[in-house]
Amino acid sequence: MQSSGKYRAVLFDFDGTLADSESAHHRVWNEVLSELGTHIDDEEYKRESSGVPVTQEARRLVESRGLKIDPDTLVERKVERTVASFTQNPIALMDHALEMLEWCRERGLPMALITGSGREEIAPTIEHYDLGRFFDHIVTRNDVTHSKPHPECYLKGLSLCGIEAAQAVAIEDTCHGVNAACAAGIDVIAIPNAYSRGQDVSRATVELENLARARDWIDARCAPR
Repeated sequence: MQSSGKYRAVLFDFDGTLADSESAHHRVWNEVLSELGTHIDDEEYKRESSGVPVTQEARRLVESRGLKIDPDTLVERKVERTVASFTQNPIALMDHALEMLEWCRERGLPMALITGSGREEIAPTIEHYDLGRFFDHIVTRNDVTHSKPHPECYLKGLSLCGIEAAQAVAIEDTCHGVNAACAAGIDVIAIPNAYSRGQDVSRATVELENLARARDWIDARCAPR
């Protein structure tokens, strides 16, 4: 996929890209699952769970472990516990996250948040850091029929921003997010973290180390002011 050199908007993933939340999600999952007599170890979480929306993960866990619980009920328990945990213990942001968001705003680049999490799940972190001021639009799993890796969330984001796919660049940390953005025809910067490193992000336009590098990469390819 070739860069257009005319980026006019940046579409951000949330968990693992802006918020350093994967370890916390893993912990909460295991709190919920311990009550059902099971757990997810580190390797399985990195391989199967990182970047996967809670609805998909609940179905996988129920099926793979033969749990005697309805997937929707498991989702409700996980979301409730996540909101409580993230409210009581605010999640740290990824390195350079605020710096990146401030730069995009100063550069005049519209921003959208495209996440596989639900609005309830991201609300504690959004509110704690006042991140809502940065985003023109927020698309969560509650706003689409099919979440990542399906492209619907990114297509909706493009529509809300009023831009073509070639005018946007997405920033993702997992293969699921990279594949969703690619399927929507959007250039993607992959920034794997400790939980997603090792996933196949080969479809990304470029793989970079952190958000500071992403800022510089985008700056060289933005549309003229």
